[in-house]
Amino acid sequence: MIACSWIQFMIHDWIDHMEDTQQVEIRAPDEVAEGCPLKSFKFYKNKKVHTGSAKPEIGFLNSRTPWWDGSVIYGNNNDGMIKVRTFKEGKLKISGDGLLEHDEKGIPISGDIRNCWAGFTLLQALFVKEHNIVCDMLKEHYPDFDDEKLYRHARLVTSAVIAKIHTIDWTVELLKTDTLLAGMRINWYGFFGKKIKDLIGHKFGPVCSGLVGLQRPRDHGILYSLTEEFVSVYRMHSLLPDKVILVDIRSTTSENKCPLLQEEVPMWEMIGKQGERRLAKIGMEQMLVSMGHQSCGAVTLWNYPSWMRNLVAHDVDGEDRPDLVDMAALELYRDRERNVARYNEFRRNLLMIPISTWEDLTDDVEVIEALREIYGDDVEELDLQVGLHAEKKIKGFAIGETAFFIFLLIASRRLEADRFFTTNFNSRTYTEKGLEWVNKTETLKDVIDRHFPEMTEKWMRCSSAFSVWSSDPTSRNYIPLYLRPASACYVLMSILACFFLIIFSKNFLV
Repeated sequence: MIACSWIQFMIHDWIDHMEDTQQVEIRAPDEVAEGCPLKSFKFYKNKKVHTGSAKPEIGFLNSRTPWWDGSVIYGNNNDGMIKVRTFKEGKLKISGDGLLEHDEKGIPISGDIRNCWAGFTLLQALFVKEHNIVCDMLKEHYPDFDDEKLYRHARLVTSAVIAKIHTIDWTVELLKTDTLLAGMRINWYGFFGKKIKDLIGHKFGPVCSGLVGLQRPRDHGILYSLTEEFVSVYRMHSLLPDKVILVDIRSTTSENKCPLLQEEVPMWEMIGKQGERRLAKIGMEQMLVSMGHQSCGAVTLWNYPSWMRNLVAHDVDGEDRPDLVDMAALELYRDRERNVARYNEFRRNLLMIPISTWEDLTDDVEVIEALREIYGDDVEELDLQVGLHAEKKIKGFAIGETAFFIFLLIASRRLEADRFFTTNFNSRTYTEKGLEWVNKTETLKDVIDRHFPEMTEKWMRCSSAFSVWSSDPTSRNYIPLYLRPASACYVLMSILACFFLIIFSKNFLV
């Protein structure tokens, strides 16, 4: 459950479309209305803007910052940033129980509070605590720093820790193969690896030393942004369950470090203000251990959370809206509204082979029958979301091949286009001790251990905090990572690609 909470934590850092004042209504056709939680629902359209170019002529604005700047805890604008700060020693507001503070309406005080639930605000609180402990460390080593300097440097450090965890911990658990493990670590450290990069610094380009620490940002001629295609493939609400399983952390630990079941809580009790009240009673430690021991849902058809099809949505201020929404239907509508290509055209745009029949998409006979009932034999009409959830998965992957292509592109672009991970990823910007903090933090487990020193020792058996905590740890492999067959192939292809790119560039310039 920590893994699916994390992706919401990231999305709230990156993306939220601005809304128009016009409200529209979707009605279910009469022949299927009885089977829908809501026969109709109202919502606001996205705000369209002219791009100033011929293609696309119309676009949509993002109300959040697309950079890896930790705005999910720090805020997206000046008012939001002021609201979360204590203005003492650089720190952010946090309650005595380690959870977020709340305003007089019961809405959490944090960088982004729209459509929140207890698991999401728990991660916000954890990284507020991380920011504050970084402030303590900086104050100890740099006693001349005032509140503003402590805040700014601690924000850089904490944001980089979040980015690093996402790159070499969360992504590796989502796409659990040696190839991706090698690829993500090369993104951060390069082929030389962490030890050599620590010793000699960033040398000989991104293949050898990674994207982090490049001399200057690279945007490949296109200013950095997060695309609508990226938004679409990150629609993974089927990861969320219909209930949260609370465990008893006062019980005696077993050999596999699995605590006893205490209570099952419906997810609708864990969202919004009601979820915050429930979380306050549960407590931070019990909620974190409980999430660690509960698995995510699968990104597949017929696994959409039922409570999200009759959902109380929030406005940008975290207030409940009067109109319930069916998120499953709304997600299909949003892709169409934003002119995101249908599944087959989406694959063509990525230079991937489109499907010709439903059997190309899946081997599941029941799914094929359902697709024929809805779309007939016209595979070109297949909605992107339906295709992403129906397609065959690569072994070890929680997602399909189509979404993976977008993941792969943006995973590198988020790092190499950002000056704080390239030009300014240095001790002058982060401070020497701040950069050391980032360099020593490898995983979410490292962060949890800092704030709850005994938690993972007692309750976590696996290697990553994003795995189910009672699962087996990653087995020891004595073959170096880059010499394993799949990883070696990835490294070789990367080196060859760079070699041919250099040759091509020289010929082109001549």
